[in-house]
Amino acid sequence: MTNTFTAYHIDCSTDDSDILLALLADDGFDSFQETDSGLIAYAVSDRHQHWVEVLDDLKQRISFTYRAEEMEVKNWNEVWESAFTPIRIDDRLSLRAHFHPPVDGVAHDLVIDPKMSFGTGHHATTHMMCELLFEHFAEDPKEGQRFLDYGCGTGVLAILAKRLGASEVDAVDIEPWAIENTEENAAANDVALKRLVVGTLDEIISGTPYDVVLANINRNVLLASAEALRDNIRVGGRVYLSGILLQDEKRVVEHYGQTGFQHLRTVAREDWRAAVFIRE
Repeated sequence: MTNTFTAYHIDCSTDDSDILLALLADDGFDSFQETDSGLIAYAVSDRHQHWVEVLDDLKQRISFTYRAEEMEVKNWNEVWESAFTPIRIDDRLSLRAHFHPPVDGVAHDLVIDPKMSFGTGHHATTHMMCELLFEHFAEDPKEGQRFLDYGCGTGVLAILAKRLGASEVDAVDIEPWAIENTEENAAANDVALKRLVVGTLDEIISGTPYDVVLANINRNVLLASAEALRDNIRVGGRVYLSGILLQDEKRVVEHYGQTGFQHLRTVAREDWRAAVFIRE
């Protein structure tokens, strides 16, 4: 039987859209599409009652309305192609899907096709992480660095890290489609990643500490992973965290500070934050 997904069309203010997106991502919604009136959140239909309970609970705290529309997976591609927006970071980087024309005048023109159709809408979080990667290699260009893309999704950070000079890059995600997507995108960009693993940190850990970990996930996963990351990054190694909303920044920074990391700095884009830590 064909799996079906339900689209929850949410009408809300612009200020509340990012907050709702992050909260719904924490609660397990699969993907999102930003709209002029708010956003659309997608989730598997067989848990519809659970999603309704989540949305109704959030309505007690945030003002919004919503309606549900069931849709089949086979209808997704046409919609996401019309909504997908390329990302460009001055003359250094462009991130585009295969149906967008090549971008001239950039050092790295990467083709990134999201397998889960609509993507996440977190362009701000991806943008910050890419900028931090460029800064990392400008500040520390030495050879032999081992990277981990934790919660790799499309694999964009793993691919960019390898392009910029990482010696080895591993990638891990709990979703099989994410690992398949990362493998496909790496091949499309002629990039060889070291290990691609479906699972958690426990499945990717090999006993050799990483020099750098990239984690563009969400607050709950970042908080829960602090100790495991500390134990698997070399002393002096760095961790770059994104997917943090403004109101969660203090909590994440304090938690990592208490877990053995020194907070170096935080960067901001819209309502999102990305933080840089060094393993003490």
